[in-house]
Amino acid sequence: MQSLLHALIPLLLCLSANAQEAGYHVDDTIELATLGNGNADHAAIAINHFGDTVIVNHTSATSTQKAVELNALAPLGMARSDGFKLFNTRQLADPSLNIFGVGNDHCSKPDVESLGDGSFLAVWSRHDLSGVQPSRIEICKISTRNIFGNLLPQVRILSTRTGEGFLLDDTSNSGDAGFMPDIASSKAAGSTKAMVVFAHEQSAYISQTNTFRDYDLRVKKIYWPPDSSSPTLGPLVTLETNIPLDNANTEAYAGGLVLPDAVIDDVGALTIVYESYVIAPHHGHFGPPEGSIQLRRYSPNLSLLNEITFHGHGTERHQRRPMIATSDQDATNKLILGWNDIDDNRSLAHRAQFRSVTFTGNTSGYTTPTVIPWDESFGHKDDLVNVAMSRYSKLVMATRTLLNRKVLYGTLMQTRRPPATNEFAPNSDQPWRPAMAIHDLPDSRGLNYLCFEGPSASDPSLNRIHLTIHILR
Repeated sequence: MQSLLHALIPLLLCLSANAQEAGYHVDDTIELATLGNGNADHAAIAINHFGDTVIVNHTSATSTQKAVELNALAPLGMARSDGFKLFNTRQLADPSLNIFGVGNDHCSKPDVESLGDGSFLAVWSRHDLSGVQPSRIEICKISTRNIFGNLLPQVRILSTRTGEGFLLDDTSNSGDAGFMPDIASSKAAGSTKAMVVFAHEQSAYISQTNTFRDYDLRVKKIYWPPDSSSPTLGPLVTLETNIPLDNANTEAYAGGLVLPDAVIDDVGALTIVYESYVIAPHHGHFGPPEGSIQLRRYSPNLSLLNEITFHGHGTERHQRRPMIATSDQDATNKLILGWNDIDDNRSLAHRAQFRSVTFTGNTSGYTTPTVIPWDESFGHKDDLVNVAMSRYSKLVMATRTLLNRKVLYGTLMQTRRPPATNEFAPNSDQPWRPAMAIHDLPDSRGLNYLCFEGPSASDPSLNRIHLTIHILR
């Protein structure tokens, strides 16, 4: 019976696809629908082995409160001309539920990842804007297909109730970091395991000249079987402690802090990158401030395997917003990472930094990290870097600010092809903050699913999430 089912799945997929009309085709650029009434931003994107894609972002619910929503699409066949089905926009996190009971719910900065069984997990944080109640981290499960591999008529969302996710944690302090939880998921066939990583603010002290902060790096394991309506959660584990994120009071940070990004690699190890910045005399540090990106790698049982420190052009500079990517299909344990290298006074050119490192199985061994070349001859600013990786392709990208516009500038590295640097989304108006995922094609090329922020076609004063899917050549 099982072998018959496997034989029928391609036919069922074909019949299901042919019965639906495409709402999107490769090389189109579209503005995704939003349920909000203001800006839609901070998109994250994930793709499963079918090529189904889920995009999550937060959007304005009121002038001060954010909600979290999703858009999804799925291929209608194997041919490029078959196009994609666009699902209806759905709300994941609703601030009007007033969970804190004080009328100030605020849901923001989501992440999404696919699981090995083809489903997706989405996570976000919920805050009380009045600061009375502790913040929460919530999670839900998203399905685009049934157990036979057929597309569902609408995305299925497993949650506590509409607009409220399952509670992952309400004991941690978001503090100045603001919470930006990140999901690392296992892509092994059939796997439903993942981990959510985030930063907890231990303390913050303001002196006459500086602000000194310390953070914990925390993680929680998640197991969500296909036949379960709710997840099984592991204990809250502290991986690292006393992570400094200081600043001079004349140069206060804007936006989130620490911002861990994580992946699970070929052997099930968890690798996390996060930012650090220390000012004397914090932690006994003396001399000029020191900024770095920290990489930590842990075995499946969360014992520490590796510690690597990355610096930019100068150790006194802020190293911000790291991103990391890997592939479980490339037969090596290679990872790529990128981040922004920012001057202290934030008035000079921002830089993009990219590295590659290969780890030796489930041990502490690794190759010397190598620099991924990046053109800095333009003389302007690169911000909001991102990285993506598949079996055949590695792509690094940044938002480049030119004299009169922003562009998405990226370098593509593919098997048996020389690196190529290009402008992405060249026909879009002021694109920035890229989010991307690569799906390999049978001929070793890849489809790049690229989201970015840009002005709305109906109201250029508002940001919207835009999507383009294109073949990497």
